[in-house]
Parts: sequence; C-alpha cells; structure tokens
Amino acid sequence: MSILKLKSVEAALVANDTHASTVSDATLVRVFNSNSSSSFVVTLQTASANSTVNTGAVVKGSLSVSPFENILMRKDPSDEIWAASTDVKAAAVSYEG
Repeated sequence: MSILKLKSVEAALVANDTHASTVSDATLVRVFNSNSSSSFVVTLQTASANSTVNTGAVVKGSLSVSPFENILMRKDPSDEIWAASTDVKAAAVSYEG
C-alpha cells in the first residue's frame, strides 16, 4: 500500500504563468483536475525573477491532465507550476511506501 503524506493545503493553480506557484517549495506535488469534462494543460517552469511579471522563467515541460485525473509531479523546490484552468488543484506531498 502506498501512502501520501500531506505537506500543504490543496489550492487551485493560477491560470497564467505570471503568478505560478512553487506549491510550498515542494519536490513532489499531487495535481488534480476537478473538472468533469475538460482536460487542462499543466506547465512546469523555472522560478520567475518577479512575482507579478513573468521574467526569466523557462518552461521545463507541460502535460494534459484529464477530467478527474490526479498525477504526482516531481520538481525542484524553486520550480513553479500553473494550469490552463483554476479547476486544477495542487498540494505538496511526500510518498511513503
């Protein structure tokens, strides 16, 4: 049996890259699409030099998350993630077992 240890409160990801989140500087993030009919792209980027303007951030990758799908995303603590919709939620977790 695998166990996820919660390390932050689940919160909606912003729908733009200018306010992307480090999700509490997590290295493992549970991402969940709460929309029942639409897939949304989730993007991982390096930290931006400015919290209100996307300056210096470099996209590391992106993927689609299907309706009601949840994934685990490994990232560097300073990496930021954002989604194409606020229906996508994220929480910092750790994996045990």
